[in-house]
Amino acid sequence: MTDDKLIYRRGATAAVVGLLIQLALTVATALVGLWTQSPAIHAATWHMLGGLPIWIILALIYSQYETQRRETLASEKLAAQDAASSVLFGDLSDELQRSRQRLSNLLGYGLPSVSFLLAAYLIAAGATLFWRFRTLATGDDPLVVTTLAPDVNPVGLLFVAGAIAFVAFVSARWISGYTRVRQWQLLRGGSSYLMSCFVLAALILAGAIVAAILDDTWFFRVIAVAVPAVMLMVGVEILLAGLLGAYRPRRPGEIPRPAFDSRMLGLLTAPESLGQMVGELINYQFGVEVTRSWLYSLLGRALTPLTILGGIVMLALSTCVIVGPDEQGVVTRCGEVRGRAREPGIHLKMPWPIETAATYPVGKVLQITVSSGPPGRGEDAEAILWTTDDDAAATIGTEYYPTAPDGTSGSGLALVGADVIVQYRVRDLIQFLTGSLAPREAITVIAQQEASHYFASHDLDHVLSRGRIEGGVELETSIQSRVDSLALGLDIVGVSVTAIRPPAGRVSRAFHEQIGAQQERETLIQQGHRDAVVTLAKVAGSVDHSTRINAAILELDALRTSVAGAQGGAQAGAQAGAQAGAQAGAQAGAQAGPEAGRLIAAKELEITTLLGEARGEAAEL
Repeated sequence: MTDDKLIYRRGATAAVVGLLIQLALTVATALVGLWTQSPAIHAATWHMLGGLPIWIILALIYSQYETQRRETLASEKLAAQDAASSVLFGDLSDELQRSRQRLSNLLGYGLPSVSFLLAAYLIAAGATLFWRFRTLATGDDPLVVTTLAPDVNPVGLLFVAGAIAFVAFVSARWISGYTRVRQWQLLRGGSSYLMSCFVLAALILAGAIVAAILDDTWFFRVIAVAVPAVMLMVGVEILLAGLLGAYRPRRPGEIPRPAFDSRMLGLLTAPESLGQMVGELINYQFGVEVTRSWLYSLLGRALTPLTILGGIVMLALSTCVIVGPDEQGVVTRCGEVRGRAREPGIHLKMPWPIETAATYPVGKVLQITVSSGPPGRGEDAEAILWTTDDDAAATIGTEYYPTAPDGTSGSGLALVGADVIVQYRVRDLIQFLTGSLAPREAITVIAQQEASHYFASHDLDHVLSRGRIEGGVELETSIQSRVDSLALGLDIVGVSVTAIRPPAGRVSRAFHEQIGAQQERETLIQQGHRDAVVTLAKVAGSVDHSTRINAAILELDALRTSVAGAQGGAQAGAQAGAQAGAQAGAQAGAQAGPEAGRLIAAKELEITTLLGEARGEAAEL
């Protein structure tokens, strides 16, 4: 190409077009950020904004190149004329000198100034955003509410991000084609920055794909940290390149390479140079021209068709949906469920990303545990004792105490400590998907509320005794009723109360004291039985003899009591006989006396015999 002003005019035109493209990408990304409320896209907007001064300085430089070239041509044309015309139009040479001086100032001061300002901007903005979003990747940032607005359709974001990435990539590659001409090599810095914009747009595109397939925005948390990291990396590279370039010697007339012309991004802008380096490395390792072999050439020719064929096959496979034996599936288009739930088998749908499919284990029994233990308590944790304060963070019993009573603290107030296991499964998949955004969390809250209501409506003795068995049935009925009223599409398979304990503090200590008193009472009773056995063995020889002697003594006492009663009756009869017939009363008393005496004598003889036998056994012991 001839070295004339048209070269620099085309360079200026390319710089202006690059400026407009950079501005359009920045505005488009900013609008997408406002739509999605995503910190990752906001950070990408700040990065794209940094490319504007690059294109402005390049447009000014190539415009000045064009002006300087035009002045040079005019001066050369004037010098070719006679001396009189040269004297008459001698001011053209002065204008040429001023034009060259302005160009020299732009190259000597403008490019370094823009480079250092851009490096400072990228480092400052990247560090600020990285510090702001450093905990977003783990979800611990309390200041950031969401990584993606709830009403954003990931498929729509996918197409928008794809369009931005496509424009950035095509523009970067188109402008990098200019850099094959020596006079246009300054445009390489702008094209490399456009390539960095493509990298960020590609990350957003990947996040949209993950959100569309997995229905999760976790990848945007990673992007929110990755974008500031890219800004810091590019900023540090520009700063180091500027510092090293300031001390590098230059030949006269050499076009300086600006510091914002990233060497790392240049590999993406001109991937053929990377391929050339890889080819040379392969040739060096094998010692032969591998890149000129027929296999290498065949692979080079077949790579693009094979890639396209692989994409077509993947697209065709995305039209098939395989639903497992214990599963049901749904097909969604732009987030809307299409048709009924798919039963087990193979089904067809529109290719991705027009329609997406998801399967759910409707035949599997799922389980949640509602516990009054502290959150995050694992199965291998230490045992919960009644006298500890582990119920301070209880989830059962707190729902009905929105404010703390006067004179009490605002910590959780649990009526009892309990562990409730709720088992459920999906009954209606469409209802399950449309009834709640978070069905598992919804059923957890319902179980907490119903368990709290049950424990609050029964006295503590009932809850700690029969309530553990009866509570499961009552809770299953109440939770199922609440689930049906909310149309969650779930069946409650079973509810079991696995553990109940009294509230920590004075109540639990009182239960411990009662249990201790019962154990002490039982100990004293058993100790008394033991002492009785020892004493009876010493006195009577055996417990059996002592029991027989004791029974005989009791019978003797009963006879003596009856005799005393009979004598009293005889006296009463005598008095009655004096009034109504003394002879009948005296006769009854006379008959009762000898009979009672014989019985008493027989019983005393039996006791004497038993005591004799007992003394004999005791003597033997």
